[in-house]
Amino acid sequence: MADEDVVLADLELTRSLTVQMIAIGSLGFVVAFGVFAALFQTVVGSPPTFQFTPGVAWWTSALDLLVLAVLGTVLILPHELLHGLAMRYYGGDPRYGVGVAHFILPYAYATTDHEFTRNQFIVVLLTPLVVMSGVGVPLMVGLGWGWLVVPLATNAAGAVGDVWMTMTLLGYPTHIRLEDHESGVRIVGTESDRPRPLSVTAVAWDALAGTAVVAFATLLAFAVAGPFVLSAMGVDSVTIGTPDTVTYLFSFSNTPTEISMTVGPAVLGVGAVVGLVYALLRSYLRVART
Repeated sequence: MADEDVVLADLELTRSLTVQMIAIGSLGFVVAFGVFAALFQTVVGSPPTFQFTPGVAWWTSALDLLVLAVLGTVLILPHELLHGLAMRYYGGDPRYGVGVAHFILPYAYATTDHEFTRNQFIVVLLTPLVVMSGVGVPLMVGLGWGWLVVPLATNAAGAVGDVWMTMTLLGYPTHIRLEDHESGVRIVGTESDRPRPLSVTAVAWDALAGTAVVAFATLLAFAVAGPFVLSAMGVDSVTIGTPDTVTYLFSFSNTPTEISMTVGPAVLGVGAVVGLVYALLRSYLRVART
């Protein structure tokens, strides 16, 4: 007798997952920006520039920032259209819309009533990231368009949700079926298709989420609270770590003319250590509950 179909999971943006997405997306933008900028400088021989208007007035920098913000925002349209094209390739009839997850995270979506296999849906998920990076990087380095670093990094950061869902789906067998909807995905299969309590993909995501949240929180703590707390304590100067090395965490200087603060790469190291501990603890609890 064949096993009956059951709903294995409904993958949706919970409040805690929304916070993780924001943190990982923010960290992802910084990392992707650094990677694309380094690639541009390596190939072209000069760092990317982001000036679109002649420097003739005080509003020039603000206008350049506005142009970059628009460039990053308009990428939402081709991103979702590429999701839709992949859905159509597998027989779906895509619909498009926008929403706000838990009044925190605005998002756009492409969805369809069509049912997909696991691998088909992974293609749907990753198509925008692969295609837009595959087209954008050659344009960036071939035409010397350094400004493409920003939309490329924005697209990579915006694909965080797609990567999370891909990592989650890899824990299931290939024959499961997926029903897409506006706020998430329903996974249908048999009882024997349920993933093991301990999976590499779950541990990897937990480590990434923990790293991003802790690094982002540490950065905010140093950048926002650090100068006020240290000034109130009468501290004129402090440095944690060695500047220009991976151990450099934070420096603060308070002089009669200015207050300066710098955060170093060790923020990522702190996040990585705590993130790994968080991932191992979550894995232990998953196994203990079974």
